[in-house]
Amino acid sequence: MNYLMHGEINRVVGRCFLAASMLLLHSFTHGMKPVTSDTLDLNLNKALEIALSDNPTILIANKEVDRVDYARKEAWSSLFPSISADGGYTRNMRLPVLFLPDGVFGPGTGGAMEMGFRNSVQGSLTAALPLFSMSLYHNIILSEQDVKAALESGRASRINMEAEVRKAYFTLLLANDSYNVMARSLANAQENLDNVRRLYSQGMVAEYDLIRSEVQVRNLSPGLVQAENGVRLAEMMLRVLLGLEQGLAIRVSEELFDFEKSELPANDVAESELTNNTQLTLLGLQLEQMTTQFKLVRAQRFPNLSAFISYQAQAQSNDLNISDYQWAKPLAAGLQLSFPVFRGFAIRYQEKQLEIGREQLQLQRNYAERNLMLQLNNIYTNMLKALEQIDSNREGVRQAERGFVIAQTHYSAGVGTLLELNDAEIALTQARLNLNQSMYDYLAAETEYRQLLGQQL
Repeated sequence: MNYLMHGEINRVVGRCFLAASMLLLHSFTHGMKPVTSDTLDLNLNKALEIALSDNPTILIANKEVDRVDYARKEAWSSLFPSISADGGYTRNMRLPVLFLPDGVFGPGTGGAMEMGFRNSVQGSLTAALPLFSMSLYHNIILSEQDVKAALESGRASRINMEAEVRKAYFTLLLANDSYNVMARSLANAQENLDNVRRLYSQGMVAEYDLIRSEVQVRNLSPGLVQAENGVRLAEMMLRVLLGLEQGLAIRVSEELFDFEKSELPANDVAESELTNNTQLTLLGLQLEQMTTQFKLVRAQRFPNLSAFISYQAQAQSNDLNISDYQWAKPLAAGLQLSFPVFRGFAIRYQEKQLEIGREQLQLQRNYAERNLMLQLNNIYTNMLKALEQIDSNREGVRQAERGFVIAQTHYSAGVGTLLELNDAEIALTQARLNLNQSMYDYLAAETEYRQLLGQQL
């Protein structure tokens, strides 16, 4: 096993270990599920289905949509009439008095005069309906925009979760394929060892060839163990990401090259490509919300007009025989107009704050758009390079397989050396690992590309 082969295996294992460590920390923070010994047959679609069914991030996003939807309904309910009822009873321990001028009704009249009765009962029913209120209308618009933002945030959560699951799943497939490559390499080395032993027993090869073949088998064994560890860590990473039980075994039915595509997604670097990008969409919605908030503040300059109707029932008496009371039942209706005159420039200063905030958001969106376009081009370039590398590595595997067969034949015929055979076997193993890695690089880049475009994967 040469240095490059060890480096390839270590890179796969290291990637799996780092991701698994981070996900395990997250799982311990949110609690782990009980251990089980079952086996789950898994493919990519099923993994995505599990991840999106009960993932906490997705559930929280769905709850947020429900919350803002109720807030929207609350804003719309302000357009309906408001009806209130009031009632009361008063016991006058001392009757109220009315002060009159002396002699108002003749000599000896005037001064303090008691009035009213000991008991007073009153009730009222009032209804009010807003007829014109700019603040109310803009508040409704703002609530609708809040719903759009919550829906977009939920879509972003689903897209990001799908991307994480896809990468974790492809990492597991890469680990499985790397393990299979190392297992085949060890099998080839064992086959060569058996052949060398046969030739050595016939006196056709030197003892050095036998020792070198045995060492080659032993050198490959640690690589197989590392590859096995990589599979276990990749399974752990995917298991935690899907929220599965700790001891649940995963059996995948797919390989990396099952996802190979014959062509790249169309690449038009026009700005329209980022129309569905979740980050830009959310920033755009925030700009709309900021604009509506500005209009909401400005609406305080407009008058408010409402209609009302009021019905009252009231009676007074010195006894509590309510059935004998004489009830007065006034009914009134009218319009109420309120117009702001001066509030000490507070509205103007609020408008200035929102204008500056809107400019900040616009600058932030422009900066984000430039960075995202740069990322989009870089990722697409990586996809192109990965596809080229796949074709090159596939040809490298074909040539390495042919070279290994030739080296085996030459050595068995006694016209080749063991060094040539070992070099051919190492070259074949490295070529297969490189092919798997280039396929993984393409799938990971494609996932990032579609995630950046805001596409459901």
